[in-house]
Amino acid sequence: MDLNLKVNVIPALTYNKLQLNGSSINENGIDITSVGTPDPERLPQGVDIRTGVDTEEAESIFACYREKMLKADEGLPKPNGDQSYRNDNQSTRTGMGIEVDELLDKAGVRSDVYYVAEDVKIDEPLVLHYELSDGDGSLSRQIIHLKENSELTVVMFYESDEEAAGFQGVSTKVLVEKNAKLKLFKIQKLGNKFLHFDDFGGVVDDNGKVEIVQIELGAIKNWNGVHITLFGKEASFLDNTGYLCVGEQQYDMNYIAEHRGKKTVSDMYFRGVLEGSAQKVFRDTLDFKSGCSGAKGNEQEDTLLLTPEVVNRSMPIILCQEEDVDGTHGATIGQLSEDVLFYMNSRGIDDEEAKKLMVRARLESLVKMIPDGATAGKMQYFVQNMNA
Repeated sequence: MDLNLKVNVIPALTYNKLQLNGSSINENGIDITSVGTPDPERLPQGVDIRTGVDTEEAESIFACYREKMLKADEGLPKPNGDQSYRNDNQSTRTGMGIEVDELLDKAGVRSDVYYVAEDVKIDEPLVLHYELSDGDGSLSRQIIHLKENSELTVVMFYESDEEAAGFQGVSTKVLVEKNAKLKLFKIQKLGNKFLHFDDFGGVVDDNGKVEIVQIELGAIKNWNGVHITLFGKEASFLDNTGYLCVGEQQYDMNYIAEHRGKKTVSDMYFRGVLEGSAQKVFRDTLDFKSGCSGAKGNEQEDTLLLTPEVVNRSMPIILCQEEDVDGTHGATIGQLSEDVLFYMNSRGIDDEEAKKLMVRARLESLVKMIPDGATAGKMQYFVQNMNA
């Protein structure tokens, strides 16, 4: 299979010379050896699973929300350079965009559906563990549907041997109904010759909550996209993303928080490290739609640059059709300060060990959030023994 995809396109174009309007996946000779999501290691009581569901049928749960949004947008002015039309035919918008859906359709990838009934609150995490080998090519798509007043935690862990090569693509879409709560952990530790993409889209209704923790450590090329639609009143979204990008790794990401309901809240935090000749592209959009009065959006990026050869490009964006909103973004990007190094040196810690301590601290703060003991243990071991 040859891949030629336009992905991670921002909602409104900026200057082309910045090379941040979108990204491409151009890879030839991809061998897909498996489609579908691995069976859970243990199925928590209260989670209903249907595998291999026709995707049109599985995604029909989004239809009423999509129709309401399209109707609400009728006649409203679009921002200059509007690109949202590209994904108008998606059942629910995702960060990477419609061409990922088209790829999965072409490859015959059906949906695995995870459903939690109304008023069911599940404490035990649902763990989906991808164990990939050298030469593997994997595609999968999931639909997670939480009915009113339900709660679920999902852990998705992708791993392989350190020197393994291969390909993995994942698409996850969620519907979180009124007063429901979803916590989603995505941890990627694939081999250093893997290609990987992870696409996410979701709709959150009144007072629903979605929390995502993403940790990206492996693969030579990574593409990540997240689009959350805060549809209902007081719906909220919290994202904590951490990454380690070293050597010749490339990491391309696109995050969009779309506020539609009144008093909706989004908070997104990104902590990462670049070393060697690594390259990272970061796009983040707070999109305040008409009718979302009282909404608040916040994005903060903290990137540590350990070598002068790294390439870091960031594009925070705020789009606004509503007056009574509060959108903020901030970035701290740079090397370790001389003050920090002096403090470490004065306590017998040389520059190299000081860098390792700072890298570990950034990643450990996220690893400690992982609710699955086996996954957390593997990640803790990796962070403690990494060379960066």
